[in-house]
Amino acid sequence: MVLVQRPVPAEVDLGPQVRTLTLVTVEGAPDAAAQVARTLQARAMHQDYFRLVLWSEGMAPDASGRTGYLSIEIAEWTQEQVPSGGGTEEARVRLLARMGRTPQGPWSEPYESGGSLNGVAATSDLQRPQLLGGACVRAIDDLLSALAPRPEVEEVTLDTSDDRLRAGAALASRGALEEARAALEKVHEDHPELPGAAYDLGVVHEALGDWQGAEALYAEAVRLRDQKLYRDALQSVRKRLRSAQSGFPP
Repeated sequence: MVLVQRPVPAEVDLGPQVRTLTLVTVEGAPDAAAQVARTLQARAMHQDYFRLVLWSEGMAPDASGRTGYLSIEIAEWTQEQVPSGGGTEEARVRLLARMGRTPQGPWSEPYESGGSLNGVAATSDLQRPQLLGGACVRAIDDLLSALAPRPEVEEVTLDTSDDRLRAGAALASRGALEEARAALEKVHEDHPELPGAAYDLGVVHEALGDWQGAEALYAEAVRLRDQKLYRDALQSVRKRLRSAQSGFPP
């Protein structure tokens, strides 16, 4: 067995290669826009799926496919008393976020995230921003949750039916993935007719996050021997590669 992260696709999928998210613009009142940008920067530091950078004039667009571009429109930024609320106020923040592969677009359909917060009526101007700030945090956290896949760790069965596979499989099972890759690559090169070598090497590639490499190796294993273990792995990685393209403009 080897532990493999097989993430559930994000609600707003950035694509399988995107690891940098660039905030191009925030449209809204200047004070609100600045607070949204600051909050996004601060909250993005608490997740480890992508890094966030701010776009500035003169930056060269990234053509590698590893950068997604983000534009946010502040659709609502209000704080008002709740009718018959006994002095309670409610803050509401609603954001429309669009994704693109370049800083000029084309942009995806907007994803709406929103946050609201109730609190006792402020007694001074210093307290008022706290309610809106809390609603802003909720809206940003909703957006970040939609952008990041939810990893699920699965125990994946390795093929040890051939003695030549067992050393590499043992390394993979102990979590020594780089050593396992080197050992299985040697077996795969020396015995290209061995389907288990392609499959086990594919599992290691998948565990290391190389879905495209895993797909090619699983397909090779199925071509050499069409069996359920290999087919299931191939269908699983292909499904994730397909879903990772959805919702993101070409």
